[in-house]
Amino acid sequence: MHNKLLSRKIKKEDWSTLEKWWRSWPNSSAPPKESLPSNGTGGIIIEDNGEPVIAGFIYQTNSKVAIIEGVVSNPNYRGKQKRDKSLEVLVACLYEATKLIGCKYIFAMTDNKKIINLGIKLGGRLDDKPTYLLTKIL
Repeated sequence: MHNKLLSRKIKKEDWSTLEKWWRSWPNSSAPPKESLPSNGTGGIIIEDNGEPVIAGFIYQTNSKVAIIEGVVSNPNYRGKQKRDKSLEVLVACLYEATKLIGCKYIFAMTDNKKIINLGIKLGGRLDDKPTYLLTKIL
């Protein structure tokens, strides 16, 4: 059967699924919902024939910049080609959504080689210096 990948906005009801995905990956845990855009609904989820398989978030700023972050996938969604295709569809949808909300620039912070290579393939530029993420909980 041919896979049908469709995108949709993340809903409140998706939170338990996303939390389970984060917990299932090694050295990973779900971020606090309040730290995510729109309390965990500010992003896109990709479904394969109705089954959620991968999601990502868009942080909007008060400028023409959007930040793409928090990409997480269903660890039980198997097959390299299936997983790679779902990531490709997700990133393309996140890029298009940022354009639709009026952003001109996209920042992404990741050490995931597949996301980096896909971003470059879609016209992104990779800085050649390492960047560190500093976090402070107030």
